[in-house]
Amino acid sequence: MRKSNWIIVAILVAASAFFLWLWYYLNFNLVDNPVDLLFTIVWWAVIIAACAGIHLAEKKRRERVRTAFLAPGMIYNSEAGVVRLEPDESMTDALQRMLANLDYGFEMAAVPEKSRVRFLQIVRTSKFENGGATWEGEVVRVARPDDPRPFSGKDELRALIER
Repeated sequence: MRKSNWIIVAILVAASAFFLWLWYYLNFNLVDNPVDLLFTIVWWAVIIAACAGIHLAEKKRRERVRTAFLAPGMIYNSEAGVVRLEPDESMTDALQRMLANLDYGFEMAAVPEKSRVRFLQIVRTSKFENGGATWEGEVVRVARPDDPRPFSGKDELRALIER
């Protein structure tokens, strides 16, 4: 998770500890004992739900950042921008290099200026770890958007995009 997400979790836990202390300091625990347990359970359920929601939202955002659009000789990604391939570099190697260098920031790169760029494929990477040792996702041909092809590994991706 990002540092800001950990800060939110820390604030929720600190607020929980403060409210628990306040509950006992004001002697509310003497008024109605069964309600204490109910409030505690509800509050911790809210904290757990907030943490799970933050984690899922961050996971989806990272998947969107890893999405790459492939055109002959170039790759476009919302964070990296336009990445031109070296003359002897394969599309898969360039894509792996680009994904390994992502910062997962909130800034978006400019869309390619040439309006005549025709993207042929979209690579949606759901999991990319250890510089590409674990690499899973799907490839969608722009001409056939209803037929995504899943891959798990660099070799399977290479077979799908470099035909």
